Amino acid sequence: MSKVYLILSIHNHQPVGNFEHVIEDAYKKAYLPFLKMLALHPKLKLVLHYSGNLLVWLERKHPEAIDMITALIRAGRVELLSGGFYEPVLCSLPEDDRVMQIREMTGYIKDTFGYTPRGMWLAERVWEPHMPKCISKAGIEYLPLDDYHFKLAGVDDRDLLGYHVTEENGFMIKVFPGSEELRYSIPFKDVDKVTSYLKNVSMTGGSPLLTMADDGEKFGVWPDTFSHCYKDGWLESFFSALEENSDWIETTTFNEYQERFYPVGRVYLPTASYREMGEWALPPESALDYEYALNEMKELLGDKAKSFLRGGTWRSFFAKYPESNHIHKRMLQISRKVHEAVKRVKGSKGQRGQGFEKKKTPNSELRAQNSMLHELWKGQCNDAYWHGIFGGLYLPHLRSSLYRHLLNAESMAEKLLGEDVSVEEGDFDCDGFKDICISRGDITAFFTEDSGALIELSSKGKQVNVLDVLTRRHEAYHSRISETLQNDSGETKTIHDRVCAKESGITDYLVYDNYRRASLLDHFFDYNIRLDELMRSEYAEKGDFIGSPYLLERINERQALGVRLSREGLASGNKVKIDKSVLFKKSGIRVDYLIEGRYSGIFATEFNLSLLGSPYPSIHAGRKALFMKDKGAHCDVRSFYIKDKFLNVKLEFSFDEKVDVWHYPVETVSLSEGGTERLYQGTACLFMKKIDFNSNKRLGFNISFGEVK
Repeated sequence: MSKVYLILSIHNHQPVGNFEHVIEDAYKKAYLPFLKMLALHPKLKLVLHYSGNLLVWLERKHPEAIDMITALIRAGRVELLSGGFYEPVLCSLPEDDRVMQIREMTGYIKDTFGYTPRGMWLAERVWEPHMPKCISKAGIEYLPLDDYHFKLAGVDDRDLLGYHVTEENGFMIKVFPGSEELRYSIPFKDVDKVTSYLKNVSMTGGSPLLTMADDGEKFGVWPDTFSHCYKDGWLESFFSALEENSDWIETTTFNEYQERFYPVGRVYLPTASYREMGEWALPPESALDYEYALNEMKELLGDKAKSFLRGGTWRSFFAKYPESNHIHKRMLQISRKVHEAVKRVKGSKGQRGQGFEKKKTPNSELRAQNSMLHELWKGQCNDAYWHGIFGGLYLPHLRSSLYRHLLNAESMAEKLLGEDVSVEEGDFDCDGFKDICISRGDITAFFTEDSGALIELSSKGKQVNVLDVLTRRHEAYHSRISETLQNDSGETKTIHDRVCAKESGITDYLVYDNYRRASLLDHFFDYNIRLDELMRSEYAEKGDFIGSPYLLERINERQALGVRLSREGLASGNKVKIDKSVLFKKSGIRVDYLIEGRYSGIFATEFNLSLLGSPYPSIHAGRKALFMKDKGAHCDVRSFYIKDKFLNVKLEFSFDEKVDVWHYPVETVSLSEGGTERLYQGTACLFMKKIDFNSNKRLGFNISFGEVK
């Protein structure tokens, strides 16, 4: 029996903006006990990766963990991997940010541990064929992916027991296939079944290598795994089994193995991530078709079916979720500003040095540039850009964290550039509709032709986009929520196999919107419209303005800065024209409507608002005060305001004439590692006005930002 080489590559990460108690819980349940268990088994070697923000947190909160990792590195038992500092999906970034984030991570590891990594972890193993160049330029020599990537390229199973080289125009790196079999077995199957699989591989001859590359959180944080791994002793038994069979199982590292053995061959991998990601990226109906087709093909081909059927790509999330696409395209905008600011500061320093003794950039300016770059990079953290088995995009606190850091980076860049006003026109969302993005002072607003909508209204000072509300949409797993665990065997399952609800009656909240939850949306309703009908999307829309394009023009007259949105359409079969202008004021915006034509019914302007302070923000209309999570209807309102004590934000609306204000919570049902859960995304506010005219009607209101007093 020949020896089998085993690489256990454990990836540990917490999203930027995650709650402190969640990270602390992960430390106590997974990160610390895993390190302690590893220290008790001196014959074993492992590969560890911690995202940069998690390492910074450990250094600040638990330096004992840094000491333990350092000791393991010095003992030659642990190889530490680099990667994008804030765990971005690299292919979604501008190339400068890709290279800089990896180099920043490598430098941080060198400064902290006295160790220079040669390999890296690729976030979500999202691979595209052009990536060897930027990875190589960042100083990285190798990385693990999934065996699925290789199978899609037609690599034979026997050739998965080693590593390959790949390249882009001569920029070469080495890639290791991670075993899906081990990923699903560790730590969920009995230890003897895992060792039996390793033994079967060892029988193939040669010097076969198996790599298990997966999340460290499954050793304690995923449901039931803390008891399974530590109280019930699975991890102790597994590590002991590896040591007891060290005559034919040798744990090793990427660096050691590639130094000792030649590559199996050259490979060119297609765009891919791990297999499940391709399924999650599909639209709901396609995802259900994929699942059905895969099960049918397994009847004929077994597990080989996985290699012949593939889903979407990671970038498909930008098509699936317009909210994700908007954050991504704003990130690209802000990245350009940040790097322009960095170049301008460097350029001005160089110009001042011409003909004189060259001066060094003051430490304060270096710190400002570094802080600005890190704020941008924090806004590139991958978790809230997509959704699969984890909450991801559905978690409001993660989305708001991206906005917070991106807006801070934008503000810092504008100060360095000396810009108080910037106006950009184009199709920034890359959706076929013209957009105008205006930044003036503290306010950034993003308008689109699509529905004549306001997509973003941000306060850079408060670092919040008050319109960050996620649309209620159908997900493939919604069809499985009603399934129960009556036939559960009781064994510990991977999160991919768990289907459960975190509260009873959750199916009552499976409500889907007919349009994207944007703002400044124009509705026409019958007089008898009811609030509950709006909440459940069970009403008749009498106009054709939502979902249709408006003419979008920039206003820049007599020091008035803003946009004009106009469209001719139908309301209850009558021709109606809407002309609305939005002008920037000192601390907010002014909205003016001119509605021309013939209509009898209710006209409503919809805003979807999100303020996530704790306790929940409150709505104040007249003498009434309700939490934003409540539903309510207020008659004859001339003004109302929303205050968030946590964010110290007061958002006030004042109207030229009395309107009725209706509001209700927007709640989604989404999947997380613990099951399906209901999440409050924000509040829909509609400004309702009964109108009966055969000429024109003017309406207007102001929106202003202030502080809670």
